Amino acid sequence: MRILLVEDAPDIREVFTVLLRVEGADVTATGSGREAAELASRRDFDVVLSDLLIRQILTTARGRTRVIVVTGYGEPYLTRARQAGAEVVFTKPVEWTRILEWLERPGLAASA
Repeated sequence: MRILLVEDAPDIREVFTVLLRVEGADVTATGSGREAAELASRRDFDVVLSDLLIRQILTTARGRTRVIVVTGYGEPYLTRARQAGAEVVFTKPVEWTRILEWLERPGLAASA
């Protein structure tokens, strides 16, 4: 599974990258929304894990990209993320197993 991880907090970005790679994911990580949009326009990703620029990433993404949002904010940000195209929204702190369960759903890997 190819994952674009967009997280502005370096420590969280590093931990998520390590954990996703341990699970066998091909992870490209960035802290910049602008860089994320550029990466999404040049490479195919199965999943974008982000709290930034959902619409812009989906507009420029090549192919069918699913968006997972991990945010530290509540409403109205949760609703806005869903309206922008997020398939699922997790609120920090999130249990890592919840993210993995979503990534391992039937049909998600089949789209890869």
